[in-house]
Amino acid sequence: MRKNWIFLVLIVAFLFCVLDSEGARRKRKARRRYPSPTHPVVLWARTLSQSVDPEERKVAAFKLSQYSLPIFQTDVVERLIGCMKDPDVHIKVLCAKAMSRAGRQSDSEWVRNALVAQYQADPILRNTIVRTFIARKDSSPQVHDLLVNVASKSTDHDELLVLVSYFENFGFGSGQFVDVLTNIYKNSPDIKIKRGVAKALGGRGQGQESVVTLLTDCTQSKDTPLQLICLEGLQLQVKKDSRLSAAVGNAISKTIESEDLDVLMATLDVVNVLPENPDPKVSQRLVEIIESVDDPDLQEKAVLALGVMGDGSDKTVGALQKLLEKKDGEEATRIAAALVLGKQAYGLTEKPRELLSKCKDERSQSLRTACQLGLQELESRKAKNKGVAPSTREIADNPSEKPSSDKVKP
Repeated sequence: MRKNWIFLVLIVAFLFCVLDSEGARRKRKARRRYPSPTHPVVLWARTLSQSVDPEERKVAAFKLSQYSLPIFQTDVVERLIGCMKDPDVHIKVLCAKAMSRAGRQSDSEWVRNALVAQYQADPILRNTIVRTFIARKDSSPQVHDLLVNVASKSTDHDELLVLVSYFENFGFGSGQFVDVLTNIYKNSPDIKIKRGVAKALGGRGQGQESVVTLLTDCTQSKDTPLQLICLEGLQLQVKKDSRLSAAVGNAISKTIESEDLDVLMATLDVVNVLPENPDPKVSQRLVEIIESVDDPDLQEKAVLALGVMGDGSDKTVGALQKLLEKKDGEEATRIAAALVLGKQAYGLTEKPRELLSKCKDERSQSLRTACQLGLQELESRKAKNKGVAPSTREIADNPSEKPSSDKVKP
């Protein structure tokens, strides 16, 4: 009996010791304080400013330059600004690159002023800082005017390339901007710089005569990429000011003859933003394109271009009718043909009206709608021109009808 009691006491003592040990462990854990984790950019910035190992500092600068999120810590931004003055060229270039993501929105002016000051003080960092301005999307007048002034004096190929890249994105299109870039285009033999200038003027110009003249001239370049850039620029300029259409038309009449499909496509894009202006020569070329190419996109754009520059001749109307009648043709091309036929066939209405009326049997709702719109356009233009002497094409279709004085407006 006594042995049982002793055994029981031992078990209780053992359990007490175990429980007491677990409680003590929990109390010790609760009292322990772990240091808060440090942000990586803070550690890299400390390495930059405190380490004496050049390789460690280069690695830290590289990691900061590759960091893809905003660097919002003020002390880190301050160290990056200081780092741009580092005696090691490699490190200061990396720090200037890291400034692309430095600071909060409220720090923009502070960061901009630091970059501008370093740009003016250190020629080695100029190109890197311009790329930093591009990455920061800094289109402020302070930066823009500074870079325009530098570009007006620079003859360095690499520097001009970077500056032109900035102007492509953030050029103001002012008179000084246009004058400086026009001079760069004329004086630089480098095709990459010419392409960049043409792109900047085409996108940022405001319809200045010098801009349109430069873009019109460079559409005749033997360099196809430059041709395409200039055609795109003309398209953008016409969208801004339709009064430029006459000057642009001179360039179109030449590029429309190109055998290069990319140049033709770009030319048709320009034609399709012009106001309606019939041109027999261009109209004939458009018909040739429609009848000779297999590219459905190019063919559709050529058809739409006839709505702008088509001359309403038998050949033009016949090509449109043929496309509309082609049951196995591309639907988009047939839709375009139906819409344009109404614009081009008002002088000869019987067969075009019959074709457009037959569209009600088509399965495609889009094509049926296009035919209805084409028919409305046909009737509208016929009414608008009512009383005008019938064209030779109309007389040929109706030999018994001759022009008479009562059909001519007084």
